[in-house]
Amino acid sequence: MSTTRIPPAATVLLLLFLSVAVAAASPMTDRGDRYSTRFHGLRSSSSSRLSVSLRGRFRYRYRYKYNYTAPSSSFGGSSSSPPGGPRKLAREFLNAHNKVRVEKGQPLLKWDAKLARTARRWGSERRNDCEMRHSSSPYGENLFWGGRDHWTPTEVVESWAKEQDYYNVLSNGCEAGQMCGHYTQIVWRSTAKVGCARQKCTGGGVLVICNYDPPGNYINENPFGLSTAGADQSNPS
Repeated sequence: MSTTRIPPAATVLLLLFLSVAVAAASPMTDRGDRYSTRFHGLRSSSSSRLSVSLRGRFRYRYRYKYNYTAPSSSFGGSSSSPPGGPRKLAREFLNAHNKVRVEKGQPLLKWDAKLARTARRWGSERRNDCEMRHSSSPYGENLFWGGRDHWTPTEVVESWAKEQDYYNVLSNGCEAGQMCGHYTQIVWRSTAKVGCARQKCTGGGVLVICNYDPPGNYINENPFGLSTAGADQSNPS
């Protein structure tokens, strides 16, 4: 993991300008493409921000602003709401994430009640419009919107994980016109905790928020902690 120490104040503005230019050219930088509207029944979102460390280091972290559509038949959801209380849903969210991670040799995540509360609060704020807008939390964040409320935690995480088809290990980026940031956040090696919430929307559908700590998706850093591009993704450890 490479970091840059902030130089004297006289050159800070120049350094930030150059860093923004590099981030904009990165293959994993948000392109702002839009692939669907809520009327198609499924959207995912993840947005970019500058993370600044008080120790004198900075790193660019991205969250996609993409929206996409996936056929409802792809996941075979039922027409009824998923059964189970908060504990069962939490267990299903956690197991779905860890299933993806263990397949790539990544450390298992733990459920975090604080992250889940943060997700619930943001979901509650968005329940009237279910707008795919990211919160201002310091955590990694994946968003999902479904036109009906039958989507289970497993189906939501699987929809994010399908983005692995668009992750190019050689370039450490997403294929042109595609997104893969939800997937890379799920498997990000240094992420240790996850907390999620499902929010039924006033106008119909469901909004799902998952928060991650430590956050992932830093520009020019490999999700598997690899130091060189082109390594075998199937055996990243």
